[in-house]
Amino acid sequence: MPEDSGRTFSSLLQVMEYLIGKGYKVSKSKIYRDAENGKIVVASDAAGNKSVTALAAWEYAEKHLEKTGANKKDLKDLQARKLMNAIRNQDMEFEKKRFELDRDRGKYVPRTDLEAELAARAVIFDSMWRHLFNTRVRTWIALVNGKADKAADLLAALNEALDQLLNEYATTKQFQVLFEESVDVDTGADTGDGGAA
Repeated sequence: MPEDSGRTFSSLLQVMEYLIGKGYKVSKSKIYRDAENGKIVVASDAAGNKSVTALAAWEYAEKHLEKTGANKKDLKDLQARKLMNAIRNQDMEFEKKRFELDRDRGKYVPRTDLEAELAARAVIFDSMWRHLFNTRVRTWIALVNGKADKAADLLAALNEALDQLLNEYATTKQFQVLFEESVDVDTGADTGDGGAA
């Protein structure tokens, strides 16, 4: 509805100019023909003067005329944007379905599972280091005969052991880690500490 709906036109030519200004395609012959066919409401006052309200012109235009010019371009732009949005939504839906399929095939791991796996591997890594120290400490002490001037030999042995341990840790081998809740013996409360078994 136009903002000037209370306006009145005294001729069909004024109506035609008004509608052209609003972006509608209309000719002199068309508007007169449509008025004769009753498509546009023409009012008459007591003196016989004919007039058309802006509201009547607007209703006529909406029902019987086509938009042109800038308004037609705006309509094409709107349709193009809607089409692009529809294509973008289809692409997003396709990507979502492809991700879900890949996830179902095991190509992706949920973040919580990944974090649990990393935490478990960190516990394993810690256990492996401590086990390595406990099992080889005597060998390393014997390697240097308890002498400080043999520190380079000890360091080389430690680096070799570290390389071996890191190679073992970096494999895709699966480890099984069990987390057990620690319970305070006196209170029976969960201490929140976890341990590896």
